[in-house]
Amino acid sequence: MLVKRLILAVISLAVGFGLTLLITKLIGTTPAEFGPIYMFFTTLSLAIALGIWLDKFMGTQILPK
Repeated sequence: MLVKRLILAVISLAVGFGLTLLITKLIGTTPAEFGPIYMFFTTLSLAIALGIWLDKFMGTQILPK
């Protein structure tokens, strides 16, 4: 179960970071101009949102029912 949870965290953070990079390109800026604090919190919020979905489909049971 721990391995599934670690995989979920890695996938969520990687996809969240990738989506954040895509967002910065779509608004026409670079990650440096976007700012490290905004990059961190945007990545974190997207990763959490994705993690909720992955929790259901991967059956890791991180969230209570």
